[in-house]
Amino acid sequence: MNLGMRVHHDVNVSQQLNLAPQLLQWLRLLHVPTTELSAMVRHELETNPALEVEELSVESEFDDLSAAQENPAESHDEPALEQAVLDEKQDFLMQLDAEWGEDWTGGQTSGNGSENQDKHSYLMDSAVSGVSLYRHLLDQLPLSGLNSADYSLAELAIGSLDRRGYLTLSAQDLASLAETDVARAERAIASVQAMEPAGVGARDLRECLLLQMADQAPDFLARQVTEKYLDAAARKQFAEIGSALGTTESEVIAAVGFIATLDPAPGERFARTPPQYVEADVAVARDNGAWRIDLDETSIPRLRISASCRRLLEKKTLTPEEAAYVRNKIRSATFLIQGIGQRQDTLRKVAEHIARFQSDYLASARGELKPLTMAKLAAMIGVHETTVSRALANKHIRTPRGLFEMKHFFRSGYACADGSYVTPDKIKELILDIVEAEPALTPHRDTDIVALLKERGLKLARRTIAKYREEMNIPSSKERKKTAAASTRQLPFPAVGDTLSAARAISAVA
Repeated sequence: MNLGMRVHHDVNVSQQLNLAPQLLQWLRLLHVPTTELSAMVRHELETNPALEVEELSVESEFDDLSAAQENPAESHDEPALEQAVLDEKQDFLMQLDAEWGEDWTGGQTSGNGSENQDKHSYLMDSAVSGVSLYRHLLDQLPLSGLNSADYSLAELAIGSLDRRGYLTLSAQDLASLAETDVARAERAIASVQAMEPAGVGARDLRECLLLQMADQAPDFLARQVTEKYLDAAARKQFAEIGSALGTTESEVIAAVGFIATLDPAPGERFARTPPQYVEADVAVARDNGAWRIDLDETSIPRLRISASCRRLLEKKTLTPEEAAYVRNKIRSATFLIQGIGQRQDTLRKVAEHIARFQSDYLASARGELKPLTMAKLAAMIGVHETTVSRALANKHIRTPRGLFEMKHFFRSGYACADGSYVTPDKIKELILDIVEAEPALTPHRDTDIVALLKERGLKLARRTIAKYREEMNIPSSKERKKTAAASTRQLPFPAVGDTLSAARAISAVA
């Protein structure tokens, strides 16, 4: 039986990029913010005996020199004593290496309650997560007085709430999942709806608002409007609602104003992420007409190679394994020191060029950002674009105008007819100017705005105008016309000018 099996050799030529360990470490150091770099340095100081803080090393060498002067006999070579001391030091080094490991793995540390460990624990413990809506309601469930079967059904209903706090299942679906009757499912849902925050467990907006008015009398006008005329109130048909309920238009407007104070999504407050506090990696300040760049070097101590480890290599009594161990530790410490120096130098160059290019924006509160890309800045510095990208990642800069992400100063630009460029923020400002100056009852459509900008030398697509308008929360021309018509009746809703002013403020902050 011939299976047709053959053995043959193939020769292939391929290219493969292998990054040197020091380059990989430099890229990692360049990418992390200063707070993480500080944690990495502290870990290396704890795990690498060849690395020490420069200020401490000066005191250590002074103490060693004083001890040698006081006991000159101990400074002479004594093979037996020297070997014993060397063995003790080597055992200590091996113990450190076994306890902490050779490589940095991202900040996992354990210690003996030292100051460094306390700082690290503070950084790790400062990331606080709030209580979820699910946990908040489960904590209230034991107080509902339900039996075991209804308790499980209510727990299932709590697990079926969406981000807003609305129940995504009907009573029939809930009963089907629990294999029980609909009446029991309704009781479980009612028990959830009686919990805090008010309005949770509703099936729709109307029910959510009514749950928040549960303590009001049935003839409460806002409750009646919600029950029967919520859609009409959204269309601002206040006179018609007043006629149907036998009341005045002003009273309906007051009732709608009360409804507007209710929370349409009571679960959203539990879904909000807690604020994240950041520290500036770079500070830019004006000094005698020039920009001064200050890096945050207080969190990163000045490092040096341990003199005691260097002296160990000079000992002729070291075994090959011991000498290799010390050399590896010294090499790792050297890579870290050089990598931090290159990182700080690159970060300083990036900040200097940003300050120089965006000088008008930094110098004045009314200054505008100029179009700037990472590729353009990389060409200025003489590095690759990815190097600039890593230098900007997760970095913040403190300026006379506030604290910003370093990526904030990079904007693409739109070409004008005269050859200049404007940023998207400038485009948004122009759109706001056009909309604010438009006739209230005949607002400009997006195509009209395109034509007006074209007269100013800017050629933009209609979808671009629509995208920026939506980002600034500016309604469509149809909605602006409707709002302007309603504002003449002095409704308790923001007028077009108020909406655009808020949009302008948001745009200025962004």
